[in-house]
Amino acid sequence: MTLRILKGTLLLILSAGLLDLSCKGREKDKDIDATPNIDTVSTVDTSAPVTTAPETVTEAQLRDATKDFPGVTATLNNGEVTLTGIISRDDLPRLMQSVQALNPKKVNNNLTFK
Repeated sequence: MTLRILKGTLLLILSAGLLDLSCKGREKDKDIDATPNIDTVSTVDTSAPVTTAPETVTEAQLRDATKDFPGVTATLNNGEVTLTGIISRDDLPRLMQSVQALNPKKVNNNLTFK
């Protein structure tokens, strides 16, 4: 029993000593300013807005994108592509990818599967 009390007391003394050692450098940290001092100012010229011309899909580009899919008809109306016809489920991702690469405003998919 006394050995247990002796071990507990020794452990308590060692823990207090380690705690004291780990806090010795804390006062040095108080002197350090944690906020950076930034003196630079950057300005952005917003006088001329950036405009990009919208790319329009042409009938020729649309025919070229759908030429490998014989059962599919693609029509163009105000930048919107409408797909009609019959296609296999396996070919649909390739077709959609080739039509979406033209960056149309919208793609209306009215296709049916074989």
